[in-house]
Amino acid sequence: MLIVIVGPTGCGKTEIALKLADFYHAPIINADAFQIYKGMDIGTAKIERGSEDYKRHSLLDIITPNQTYSVKQYQEDFRKTYLELKKTSKNIIVCGGTGLYIKAALYDYHFEDEEEVDLSDLESLSNNELYELLKKLDPKAAESIHMNNRKRVIRAIQIARTHNTNKSESIDKQEHALYFKEETVKFYFLNPNRDELYEKINARVDLMMEKGLVNEVQGLLRHYNFSQTARAAIGYKEVIEYLQGDYSLEECIELIKKRTRNYAKRQVTFFKHQLPCIEFDNKEALLQEAMKK
Repeated sequence: MLIVIVGPTGCGKTEIALKLADFYHAPIINADAFQIYKGMDIGTAKIERGSEDYKRHSLLDIITPNQTYSVKQYQEDFRKTYLELKKTSKNIIVCGGTGLYIKAALYDYHFEDEEEVDLSDLESLSNNELYELLKKLDPKAAESIHMNNRKRVIRAIQIARTHNTNKSESIDKQEHALYFKEETVKFYFLNPNRDELYEKINARVDLMMEKGLVNEVQGLLRHYNFSQTARAAIGYKEVIEYLQGDYSLEECIELIKKRTRNYAKRQVTFFKHQLPCIEFDNKEALLQEAMKK
């Protein structure tokens, strides 16, 4: 059985996953897009390296921040990991908040070879210029993506260039069956009260700063030039901009909080509409349901 725990950032997914791992004697596969990066620990609320809980996880710290990483790569890594874990584990837990990673891993999505698509010309373009380019390449995709969602706009441009077509191939629009057809897959969505969640997010950001997020980013910058995908991590890109003099520390902290809250809101929308989840507003009720064998 595959038990999938999803929800917005800061809601308590990891705590649930660990309790279910104990109950089912199951390993955990990470489904957070930024916990895959080595050294990006504080800003991603990663489990402490070397701890027993850390050892129960797969797909943590698999690449360095100077490397790029795609949904297609995650799909491949997830499926290899799943097959390896199934040799010794009857049940496997998937935990994370990156919806596109989860959909690509668990559903029968296909990706074209994108190796030869040159995106270097996009780096200097503003969000508005990127969006106008997308509207020319793929008007239908542009209708479903906000102009300021730079990562998704670039991804849609990449797809349009790969296919040389005006048909949208965005994976969150595809409809496919579950990839692991022989497996029972259960989706559990933790969606706490919004005000309560936002308070937790604000407190979590304050704690990250206390733990030394700025020092962590400074240390990483001494060793790596952040890739486009790594730099997209909320908390890291704002601290980098603070270190460049774009913001004061106070402005940086408030921006991280605001962007994290906005991201949590988008996550909730995704999980409500893109995955067949059973939704809960508290951890206790979710655990009680998930522990029914």
